[in-house]
Amino acid sequence: MRKTDFDFLVELLRQYAGWSISEREYFAIDKKISGFIRERGYPSVEDLIADLKCGQKALIAQVIENLAFADTRFFRDWNVFNQFEHYVLPLVKEANRNLKKLRILSLGCSTGQEVYSIAIAVSRLVGLNDWKVSIIGTDLSSSAIAKAQRGYYNQFEIQTGMNAETMIDNFTAEGDSWKINDNIKKMVEFRRFNLLEELTFNEKFDIIFCRNVLRFFSSGIQSRLCAKIHNMQVPGGILYLGKGENIKGIIDYYGAISGVACAFQSKLTSDIKIAPEQLIRPEEEYIPLSERPAANGDNNVPHFVRPSGLGEKRPLMSDILRK
Repeated sequence: MRKTDFDFLVELLRQYAGWSISEREYFAIDKKISGFIRERGYPSVEDLIADLKCGQKALIAQVIENLAFADTRFFRDWNVFNQFEHYVLPLVKEANRNLKKLRILSLGCSTGQEVYSIAIAVSRLVGLNDWKVSIIGTDLSSSAIAKAQRGYYNQFEIQTGMNAETMIDNFTAEGDSWKINDNIKKMVEFRRFNLLEELTFNEKFDIIFCRNVLRFFSSGIQSRLCAKIHNMQVPGGILYLGKGENIKGIIDYYGAISGVACAFQSKLTSDIKIAPEQLIRPEEEYIPLSERPAANGDNNVPHFVRPSGLGEKRPLMSDILRK
């Protein structure tokens, strides 16, 4: 693929998806677009781009979806899911014990592995029989959403990130594929959604996963998306980002939770004094978790999940990280 063709596709992604793609992604883009032209019978990338320049909206949408990055697997980053299941979920359950509702959103869920991992973790949390549990996954790619809705995965996909016990407990073998069990599948819902579009969810979420998604956007769009995502969460709700993601604007809406990998707590609306258009401050650099000093001993366990921290008083989501 010529440099000019790559630049055209990068601009297409910027215009229609808001992504800011660097030359480091050249080979990933080249591989994806090569597969696309083979499937569609185009003689060359140049022929495809000639059609794209004609402004065919359907074709543009198909190309954008094809170029969507889809690096995903079950229980990606084991430490994140281990803490999510054993520390964060019990805390959120306790905070919501009167409402008996649990609402979780996965943005950029790709082919569903993250959403089903979340659902499996939730299914192992005792005492939710009479609760209303809502787990929603969204992605830009309609083909990825279609695969997630089917809930079928091949041998390689099923073994990536999941041990044999979890696999056997939650999937059923069907020929060369593994199908997610109905008790897990009924917990989730998948929707095709572009983050640049207006958010249309009826309820706010206790926990939002947006891992390795925001990093593809420009810093200006990152800041605006942080504001939009924060508006989708209950006060004190928890946001999960990707490992080491450096996102502009995050510190204006969220605070990192000490000792919990990749987790941030949303600030109360009254704490936020800065308008979205004023968020970008180049002189302030957000320090990713991977670069922060590691905690030692008991400090590895955040105070709000230690048994001694619960006491007689019911913990509130808004009290988790108030300073």
